[in-house]
Amino acid sequence: MASGNTLAYWMAEDGMPPTTAAASLDRRLGGSTSAEQFLVVDFDGGSADESYDFRGIMPQNYAAGGVTLRLWWGATTATTGDVRLGLAFRAIEDDAEDIDAAHTYDFNEVTDTVPNLSGEYTAAVITFTDGVDMDSVGAGDPFILRIRREASDTILDTMAGDMELLAIEMRET
Repeated sequence: MASGNTLAYWMAEDGMPPTTAAASLDRRLGGSTSAEQFLVVDFDGGSADESYDFRGIMPQNYAAGGVTLRLWWGATTATTGDVRLGLAFRAIEDDAEDIDAAHTYDFNEVTDTVPNLSGEYTAAVITFTDGVDMDSVGAGDPFILRIRREASDTILDTMAGDMELLAIEMRET
């Protein structure tokens, strides 16, 4: 597949919360009559980090060049500050990964600035090189993509209130 082409995407409703420290599925209403409904994943502000999981299978046409993920997000009410986000892969390799065993997620992180109006969304970008950086997920491998808001990092995450994740797009790098 050519660099820059979309490999996969997930909307908020495609994910699943982990059993602890989980963000929650919510909705935001549009301004039309009748109002649209946008499902979002709400990550709380404050002192606790929250996560949410998305499952996928790496497309067979993935050419092992690494991936770039765009996280479409906004704020419930805030119009200033930054959020600290992390993404990590967990490969579920054929006859090699015991999903009952504990797994350590190694996050790639970015700090992104909140849009200047509540109701606007922006795309934070996180890249992964092929191989260990993305837990060796290869073409045809099932995986979990975990997103985390690092609200406990009060130096880099300064946005008050909830962050709303709308969608994730994964492109070949």
